[in-house]
Amino acid sequence: MKLPLLLLLAVSARAGDLGGHAPATAERAAVADRAAMLDEMWERRILSPDQSVWAPTDAELLGRIRMSEAAALDYLKKKFGGTRSWTAARRGKEPVRRLLTKEGYDKYLFHVTQDAIEYFEAKGAGAKWALKLTDWDGQRLFDGDGRLTPAGITVYTRARLKLEVYWKSPNGETFGTRRPPAAHQ
Repeated sequence: MKLPLLLLLAVSARAGDLGGHAPATAERAAVADRAAMLDEMWERRILSPDQSVWAPTDAELLGRIRMSEAAALDYLKKKFGGTRSWTAARRGKEPVRRLLTKEGYDKYLFHVTQDAIEYFEAKGAGAKWALKLTDWDGQRLFDGDGRLTPAGITVYTRARLKLEVYWKSPNGETFGTRRPPAAHQ
């Protein structure tokens, strides 16, 4: 009689290890993550304050803004002397760190794209072909709207810093900051 009772107690004690309570904790964490992401989208002005849901494109934009934030803030500060009009203070967070807003990201992307077009044209890509350049992996440097892609920002930044980087014209001709290796010419 004692053996079945002990087995029953042992199984009951192990039920928590089987995941009986884990989904509630994981679910709460997921809800907290979604709430934090929504707050950040509001702070960065990706979404208006009356919106409580976002589209996948909004999440992608948030990721691009986060990835380029440091470079964008440096660029805007150098080009325009400050970043205040393109940043927002974090609400209720200490210490106060200003966040790049959607408007700031758009301003950065527009001006860095113009600089990149001028750079690539000066390096031999004709005005007609500059927007059709690719990196060595075949990723386009400019999107269909004429803005730099993440690959384009990488190539342009490395080229501007005179680091080794290469790009291709639509006809397959290779350009770069160094002489391209014979295998890729």
